[in-house]
Amino acid sequence: MVGNPNVGKTALLNALTSGSFIVGNYPGTTVEIKRGKAKINGKEIEFIDLPGIYSLKGYAEDERIVKEYFEREKPDLILNVINSTSIERGLYITLRVMQFRIPMVIALNMIDEAEKRGIEIDEKRLSEILGVPVVKTVAIGNIGIDKLKEEILKGGKVGKLRINGDELEIVKKAEEISSQVVIKRRDIELPILDVVLTDPYLSIPIFFVVMWILFRFTYDVATPIVDFLDLIFSELADFISSKGGIFELIGNGVVKGVGSVLVFLPNIAFLFIGVAFLELSGYLPRAVFALDKVMLKFGLSGRSVVPMILGFGCNVPAVMATRTIEDRRTRVLTILIVPFISCSARLPIYVLFTAVFFPGFESFVIMVLYTLGIAIALLSAIVLRKVVFKGEPEFIMEIPPLRVPRLRDIWILTWSRTKHFLVKAGTIIFAMSIVVWFLTSYPSENIANSYAAMLGKAIAPIFAPFGWDWRAVIALIMGLVAKEVVVETFGILLGNARNVIDIMSTPQAFAFLVFTLLYVPCMATVATIKAETNWKYAVFSVVYSIVVAYVFALIAFEVLKLLI
Repeated sequence: MVGNPNVGKTALLNALTSGSFIVGNYPGTTVEIKRGKAKINGKEIEFIDLPGIYSLKGYAEDERIVKEYFEREKPDLILNVINSTSIERGLYITLRVMQFRIPMVIALNMIDEAEKRGIEIDEKRLSEILGVPVVKTVAIGNIGIDKLKEEILKGGKVGKLRINGDELEIVKKAEEISSQVVIKRRDIELPILDVVLTDPYLSIPIFFVVMWILFRFTYDVATPIVDFLDLIFSELADFISSKGGIFELIGNGVVKGVGSVLVFLPNIAFLFIGVAFLELSGYLPRAVFALDKVMLKFGLSGRSVVPMILGFGCNVPAVMATRTIEDRRTRVLTILIVPFISCSARLPIYVLFTAVFFPGFESFVIMVLYTLGIAIALLSAIVLRKVVFKGEPEFIMEIPPLRVPRLRDIWILTWSRTKHFLVKAGTIIFAMSIVVWFLTSYPSENIANSYAAMLGKAIAPIFAPFGWDWRAVIALIMGLVAKEVVVETFGILLGNARNVIDIMSTPQAFAFLVFTLLYVPCMATVATIKAETNWKYAVFSVVYSIVVAYVFALIAFEVLKLLI
């Protein structure tokens, strides 16, 4: 299956396989593909849904993978899916793919939307010109699916057009074919809702309202479930570890390790439910299109906005939300800056430190921290775009029609993405949690004499310019597991977390806050970055965030020393 993004390939795959497909990465890459199987008249057919593309030049990783797939795998048949409301763009890919000389069947999808817009397509004439079967379909309405299955079973035909690789010639030929098969019977005005959602002045405030609703839905609705899971895993871990011996490893290592992943599950599930609704309804493409000009100034695209906003809740689902960004460089760039967005896990640290060191100015200091996180993220985007990810972000978008999505489609999309998180990130978190448990439990149960404490004392000299002692360093190290653990660590080491005022001055405390804001958010985020990209970018993210945190924390420390 091949075609542009947002042409309904996933919906068509649902219709053909009854939703029995799995999502995974193409071998050796992080580009997502879907695989599904279906029986048609007793014959098993395997479908490979390749990533949506606008070109086969091979500059982007998804384009290169599609090109290499056809060259190496030689599939029996290409199911080319075209959006009937934008047939010229689809024909461009069709003509490019025909050069591989592989049998093809074309699905003219969303034909109902084309008819609503007064567009009539002569599929028989198109079939004659191209030399391949053409079937009109409405994937979400299950229209034309039986006919499409018949053509797939017949094996399709090799296209008869012969065009060299010249881009201009292919574009001209697509336009020529379109003029012969498309009849625009009447001009149809855009629905009023479409006009409002793409209005340059109204679209942005509407977007922020929608994102606010999504944010509240993702985190507020999930909170009771998160708290319940947290309580269950905590109680279970304590019960098992109380048995001593190997059970301590199972309780504090394995159970807490798995629990640290599963407590994210409600947030992620609710996030993907909301995002799936916005995607399948056609709203999200309109919103990111409206915001593209703003984000372009920072080397990003409109699609980068959603992950950044979701980062205020949790950086893990925010990183995963970058999957909607087709351009590989822009997606990785967005992934690398998302950790600078202050997640909710950092808030307990802000509340503790502002209450102790900045009484009366708590809200102001917290606002400064949130604003600083956004500023550093955007500044990093500019720098990384010029140094690492050179070139302008690509932003070509097919705008699908607005529609009410089916619950079944939302469920399938949500589950496939949620399962992907559990498999990819969960295994890494499991292993790393056991390591952290070992460091904090041996050779002494007293954390002050543990390997973690030894490590803290060894690293403390690096933070000498700040004047932090080893206890502050241990808190930062424990914060790698989860930022909330920073407060818990101070409580264990000092008897009461508020006693942090005994080991820090106000400038040191503010520097600690800035460092906490900017350095590695948590292991779950690092694991997710690795799962969504590779180890190279995960390591780069860790090193880069620590360097940035160190530099800006030092600046904050020196500035506040002058002011106080």
